[in-house]
Amino acid sequence: MSAIRAIRKPGTWSGGAVLTAAAVFAAGCSSHHDAPSLPAVSAATAPATITAAPLTDSATLQGKLLAGADIPPEFEALDVGPGTDANSPPSTSTNRSHTDPADCAKVLDAVSDQVPGASAHGAVHYSAADFDSIDIDAASYPSSAAAKAFTTVQDLLRRCGSYSGTDADGVAISYQVGGLDEPRAGDASVSFQVRTSSQGLTLYSAATVALVGSTVVQVARAGQKPVDPAALRTLTGTQIQRLQGISGP
Repeated sequence: MSAIRAIRKPGTWSGGAVLTAAAVFAAGCSSHHDAPSLPAVSAATAPATITAAPLTDSATLQGKLLAGADIPPEFEALDVGPGTDANSPPSTSTNRSHTDPADCAKVLDAVSDQVPGASAHGAVHYSAADFDSIDIDAASYPSSAAAKAFTTVQDLLRRCGSYSGTDADGVAISYQVGGLDEPRAGDASVSFQVRTSSQGLTLYSAATVALVGSTVVQVARAGQKPVDPAALRTLTGTQIQRLQGISGP
């Protein structure tokens, strides 16, 4: 049952997904079948010059992340509390968790964790009764560093097409990362999917990482079934409008 404890954000895995993943696996809600290989993650080119000033206050950036009516009504916010890392496995007397290659453990980590040096960062996590989750995080960087931060995140995705690991109890976990064919979001974007399998069960996630001015935002959904790309697209579009200061309908 502990096979999911060490998963970091549907690798995230992204924040809230790891909190519900153990319940998904314990309940045996999703059966794993041999699946075809996923398509490669596409490369996206960031603008050559970024002039937008970065956000420097994390509370301001946090306030721009989706909440309330922007989130489907079946989801409720997860409050992990200050100073808590929602993506870390629980402490055990003998923690045998690892990922091979080690760098691939960062897939779907918060952008600010993947790329140090953010001037502001924030994250929100939501969960539904059917074990689905929504995780959004954003990090703002100096104008000279924002494009590199975006490129660093997507380069990791292309390096980690297939990798493996174990949870804190030493149970084997396998990961597949592949591309999603989604329209461009923000100034540049890359969309991808992750399949995380253990003990014959699979959990699915899909995410878009977008550059909006000097901010890199990651929007991820996860669940026991493949994520509807339209649902991810809607969340991503609304989140980017919020970061751009555009009011929704």
